[in-house]
Amino acid sequence: MIGINEDTPTFVISTLDEQSCDRVSQVKQHLQRAGFRHWQIIQAKTPETENFEGVGLPPILQGRWRTDLQHMWGSAACTLSHIQFYDRPDSELPIIVLEDDVTIHPNFFQILDAVNFPDQIQWDLCHLSYFNSQLGSQKNPTRVVAPHLIQCAPNQVAGAYSYIVNRSFLERFTPLVEEVDCQLAHLTDEIASYVIEHEPKLTAPDFRLDSVRMSLDHVSWHQNNPTTD
Repeated sequence: MIGINEDTPTFVISTLDEQSCDRVSQVKQHLQRAGFRHWQIIQAKTPETENFEGVGLPPILQGRWRTDLQHMWGSAACTLSHIQFYDRPDSELPIIVLEDDVTIHPNFFQILDAVNFPDQIQWDLCHLSYFNSQLGSQKNPTRVVAPHLIQCAPNQVAGAYSYIVNRSFLERFTPLVEEVDCQLAHLTDEIASYVIEHEPKLTAPDFRLDSVRMSLDHVSWHQNNPTTD
């Protein structure tokens, strides 16, 4: 893919707590094996780092999130973790965004080199893979724009575990009324989003491990629903 290579800035979102140790250890190995040279693991926004308890939810969060729905704070924080990358200036783009439960093919960049957007397409975001078959070329033959490259079908979730941000689109993405990957699925008319279809997959979530969202949701749930002896 033109403009994407081993030196493309890459950000891995992680809760960086005790529960994330296995995820962080694994993703570091994957990054190094695949040849990423400019990556960093960053602290996910959490209800604690954002002080939801003290200051409430930020105004950008609307819709299903309310300060009294504390069991949903993890999903709200996960969404905040992602949208910080959606208003970067052009000089800082493109970037790769990953969650820490992602697995990465060792030949990631060699495979990616063979995937290219046609010159006439202006794109905002490209998912590096998908596990929802409704996004594939078999279901969407008219949305194939180039070999291995498909325009995202409306209302179909690709997952926010691995993608490239090519253009700033936060203004077209807000207000936030649902989780980041669901909102992306429902805004295909506003956000030019695509997905890479390739076997072997460039990336995939490790379903043996909790995702960032699941980890945050579990913490929020147990904090707000303590067990009684």
